[in-house]
Amino acid sequence: MRIQINSREKELIYQYWYMAPEGVKSQLTNTRRKTIDIDPDDIKDLVGYLSLECNHCNDKKLAYELDDLCERLESFINPSSYIMEL
Repeated sequence: MRIQINSREKELIYQYWYMAPEGVKSQLTNTRRKTIDIDPDDIKDLVGYLSLECNHCNDKKLAYELDDLCERLESFINPSSYIMEL
């Protein structure tokens, strides 16, 4: 699955997804790339890592960014629930 992400989202994913597959890590460090190719199961794993960091974060701005990113990523694996919440 190919998803479009911005530079800040790439930075957050790279920083907080400790167990990212090597193929995804290389995509995240490529500054010219605006998309990443990722499996739905890897998105679930990523959301877990980001949620963990979000729940233990002392910086409210960072926690908001991480939470927003988690919701956005979850919309790729379960789009119907994301649409219903809007």
